[in-house]
Amino acid sequence: AVVSTQSTGMTAALEDMTTLSPMLCPSCKKSFQEPRLLPCLHSVCFDCLDLDKTRCPVCSGIIPPLPEIPNDLLVEYLMSNKQTLEGISCANCEQSHSIDVMLFCNTCSQPLCHACRDFTHSAKMFAKHEIVDILSKRLNKQRLCSLHNEPFIMFNAEDKSLVCISCFREIGLSKRTHCLDIETAYSTVQNALCKSIEYTTTTQSSLSDLLDKLDIMISETNDSSQKRLDEIDETYSSITKAVELCKERLIEDCKDHTGSCLCRLQEKQDRLKLLLPVLQTTLKAADLFTSVSDRFDLVELGTHVIERLQALTSKVTQLQTLQISDNEMLDYRKEFTECLGLTLADKKLPNTDKLHDSIRAELIAYHRGISRSSGPGTMYAKQLDQKSVHIDELHRLLNTYKNQVQELHRDITIRRSSAGANKTSALTKNCEELMEAITTATTELKQLQPLLENSWKETLNSVVKQQERYKDRMSVVEKMRNETQYLITLVKQLTPFIHNYKAVSDKLHPS
Repeated sequence: AVVSTQSTGMTAALEDMTTLSPMLCPSCKKSFQEPRLLPCLHSVCFDCLDLDKTRCPVCSGIIPPLPEIPNDLLVEYLMSNKQTLEGISCANCEQSHSIDVMLFCNTCSQPLCHACRDFTHSAKMFAKHEIVDILSKRLNKQRLCSLHNEPFIMFNAEDKSLVCISCFREIGLSKRTHCLDIETAYSTVQNALCKSIEYTTTTQSSLSDLLDKLDIMISETNDSSQKRLDEIDETYSSITKAVELCKERLIEDCKDHTGSCLCRLQEKQDRLKLLLPVLQTTLKAADLFTSVSDRFDLVELGTHVIERLQALTSKVTQLQTLQISDNEMLDYRKEFTECLGLTLADKKLPNTDKLHDSIRAELIAYHRGISRSSGPGTMYAKQLDQKSVHIDELHRLLNTYKNQVQELHRDITIRRSSAGANKTSALTKNCEELMEAITTATTELKQLQPLLENSWKETLNSVVKQQERYKDRMSVVEKMRNETQYLITLVKQLTPFIHNYKAVSDKLHPS
């Protein structure tokens, strides 16, 4: 009676959306035609958008005028590779197979399944045919520049565009610093995309847990409300008709309070449910994109996919703060007492205040529990704490290596000893490994920065401490990086002197 039937219909519609393919429009349930990406991160066909309306056909979110709505580049890419995603037909048996189990004969220039490779290409006449995995062939294919008809060799990280050698010569010297070779750009974007998919998957799990908790809260709120209504009826039956009007008013107040609480919970649940299918669909699309894209496609569209996944996780983060009203409900015993005077005050009535307090305490406990388990500020602060422990360990290693380098320097300058000649190679290797670990820590801290910034906006009380701690960690990392680089240079400079000193010492004092 408290939960509206509109929520049931919306839940059914959202459950239907979770089964949709990323290449099917959630509005018309057909293959995308001119897919557009709305601010609410739903993808719909252009024809599904009404010129006279400014609402998303899926979630009713506000959308800008149609000319300002961008194309959905990810869906467009998936649609252009639809045949590849659905399977590739073997040139011999003509049966469709998944792309990850197909081969390609470069000599025949045709795709082959494993069975046909063993059946047809096992003959001696096919012994020199070059057969490769079809995914590796797609990954290593070349793409030519449309302006110069030359292969792309670099990626401009500033403009997010592929660059051939002629394009590279034409751009200014200042912009060349933003150009990366294809392999480096591919590796960088691939690692960032994998981390973004992993984090979004974690967000999806967190969202599912939050929805389960909301279901429990709604159910228990309904049960507690029903118990309270029953006790109000029992109390009413124990008194005279003089409290009839008071009873009706109390029941109405109880229903209004419960309805208001459930409406807020239901609204929060509905908004979160709208994001769950978008998360699932976008994750499927991102997984499909990573499975079929070559290095050029991944470099060109990978940043767009990452930004889209980050936008999704940011939306979930903004909605994860659950607000529960802490207002006291009307004390109906006091109302009955005022209505009947001392007569009702002497009656032994069921102690429902404890029930009300337990209901409210339970809701607040859920709120705090969800905030502790799913709150972005706490989660990112824990991540920063973990990285701080790792950085402190790196700092300890740095001090150890500094002491070892100082000992080498004392050996050659004060003690005139070549005892450390056998240690320089290992020390150089250790310093270089430390430099790699510090570089990784620096990258992870920079990736954590936008997430922390979102958390800082939502938790203003802790933003100053977190920012100071972040800046302190960054300054420590940068200082460690510079000192480690100096150690590497110093060890390399000391190495020839130590070896020369050892050679002279061996000649003067042969063993």
